[in-house]
Amino acid sequence: MFYFFMFLWFISGIIFLVTFIRWFINKRNGKVVVASLLISFISLIIGIVITANEPVVTNNFVMNGREASSNQKSTSNEELIIDALQFAKLTEAELKNLLGEPESKEDWKFDSLNGNSYSATTWIYDNGNQEFMFIDGKVVRFTFYGTGQKYKNGEHALSLFGIKPGPNLTVVADTGTAIRYQRVHESMKIDEFWITGDIDKTIDSVKITYDLRYF
Repeated sequence: MFYFFMFLWFISGIIFLVTFIRWFINKRNGKVVVASLLISFISLIIGIVITANEPVVTNNFVMNGREASSNQKSTSNEELIIDALQFAKLTEAELKNLLGEPESKEDWKFDSLNGNSYSATTWIYDNGNQEFMFIDGKVVRFTFYGTGQKYKNGEHALSLFGIKPGPNLTVVADTGTAIRYQRVHESMKIDEFWITGDIDKTIDSVKITYDLRYF
C-alpha cells in the first residue's frame, strides 16, 4: 500500500510540474494544475502515515510504536548478559536439566547474618564465572563474575539480567561503584540485586538473591 501511494505521488507530481509550466506559459488548464497538486500532496501524506504505523521488526520482536508486551525484554538480545529469572529457586535436577553438569560442586556450611547456619552447596559453571548457591535443595542465590561487561546505571544493570524494577524496589546502597537493591520484584522472585564494579562501571560481580530469608 505504501508503494502504491508513493507511485501515485510521483506520477501526480510529474503531472503537476508539466501542467504548471503550461499554465504559466498560456494561463490554461488551471484546474488540472490544482487537482494534480492536491493528489500529489494527499498521496504523500497517506504514504507517510502508513510508514509511521507499519510494524518494524527489530531483535526478533515486532514493535509498532507501542510498548512491547510484558514477556518481551526492554534489553536487546545482543545486550542481555543472562536471563537470571530462569534460575529462581530451581532444584538441583532442574538446574542440571537446564545447564547440564556443573564444572564443580562444593558442599559447605553457610553461617548467615540472620544467626543461623545452613548446609549449602555451590555449583560452578562458565569457567568459574557463574555460581549457584543451593540451600534446602533450591537455588537461593546466583552470582555472576564480570568479564568486561559494562552497565550505565542501576536500572540498566537490572535489565542486563532480564529484571525489571518492581513497585516496591528499595535502594539499600548506591556508592557509585556498588548498587544494592532489595524487594526488587516480587512476582519475578527477585529479593535482592547487588552489583559491584569500578569507577568506569565495568562489572566486577553481581549477586542475585531469590530467597533473602537465608541471608
